[in-house]
Amino acid sequence: MPLSQLSQLQVRPQKKPEPEAGGVLAGEDVLKALIGPVLVEPPVIYSFAGAIQMQHGVAVWKWLVRDVVPDLPNTAASALAANADPRLHTRLSQKITELITKARTLAGKDPDHQRRLRVQLGEDEVFQRLENIQNAFKYQKLLPQAVIFGRAINGVRDENALKLALNAFPVNDPVVSSLMMHAAIGEVKNPHRLISVVLNIAGSETQRAVESAGFAPIVEALIAHAQNQLHIFADPYGKFADIDLACRALDRFYRLVLAIRNITECDKHCHWAEQLSGLVRQISQMIEPRLARVESDIRIALRKPRTGPDQLDPELLLEALNGMYLLIAVREARESLALNSLFSSVWAGTGKDLEVLIGRNLDALRQEPGNDMVARRLNTGIKLAEIRFNPEYADILKRARDGAGRTGD
Repeated sequence: MPLSQLSQLQVRPQKKPEPEAGGVLAGEDVLKALIGPVLVEPPVIYSFAGAIQMQHGVAVWKWLVRDVVPDLPNTAASALAANADPRLHTRLSQKITELITKARTLAGKDPDHQRRLRVQLGEDEVFQRLENIQNAFKYQKLLPQAVIFGRAINGVRDENALKLALNAFPVNDPVVSSLMMHAAIGEVKNPHRLISVVLNIAGSETQRAVESAGFAPIVEALIAHAQNQLHIFADPYGKFADIDLACRALDRFYRLVLAIRNITECDKHCHWAEQLSGLVRQISQMIEPRLARVESDIRIALRKPRTGPDQLDPELLLEALNGMYLLIAVREARESLALNSLFSSVWAGTGKDLEVLIGRNLDALRQEPGNDMVARRLNTGIKLAEIRFNPEYADILKRARDGAGRTGD
């Protein structure tokens, strides 16, 4: 794609926020509509200028509504309505910026006002991040352009054109660059390619060289996006409930880590290397307990209960399948994790377990061709084998199953 066409790309329309009961928009919806591309979810181990924690943004919104402009939700509802002029987004963002700026200015002049503001915001960390939040709203109108830029990078095949695009980015303004790069990186599918061009421009694979070239916000955005995958594995209620989401998050983490390692492998003691190591350790600790359970889930799912009637628990079968999908995702991403020993053990163990348990279920089906419980258990085993081994092996097992089912006809 020629560089001249980058600005012609259109932003996909965002889904308009739906009002809560009584026609009032939730703070989260307002934030997503205005500064969604730079929002991140906890846990946040490392803070970056271009990444705004959702919970901090919500705290600021609640303070504004409760203590500054109670009518602000109505203004937001009008600005973010389905048929509203998109320019109202910018006006609302400017209004929020002005309110935060005024409060920060007063806090800087009056210690008592500062103490009240800290109390009203609820957390000292929110006060400390207030300038970053102010900047996100201040430069809100640039975020859609950054999203376009990120998508456009995916279509630029010529390396020289990508160099020109990167050199045209506002690297001289760290605040703007950090916000826009975070918004852009969320759309970039191949961060490894992007970093390769950055290092080519910088002339060296070190943090100092990248910083000197003005591209530190790109690397920081990559690290922030890698960190933002952690929340998928941190939710105590939804953790691994959506296995597709978990596997996509792990794949995204892997791609981001590999891109950053273009620098950290050569500059092992730089600050970015320390941050990357911390994130790898954190996500590995989150995944480890679930990965360690994969073998036992498979054995429970494919074995007949030792006592009581022969019954199948659909949730147990699903847990076994989900665990196997996770195992495959870990195998693909293992270069970006600290799970090699556990992975090797579970990988070998699941292979042996499946061969043994599928064989036992085939024997059981030959003895009782009409036993639906055995057949369903065997079908689950074959699906697991297809995921763990390959479709060809699963086809062999299916033919063996069909032959066992005809025994006694």
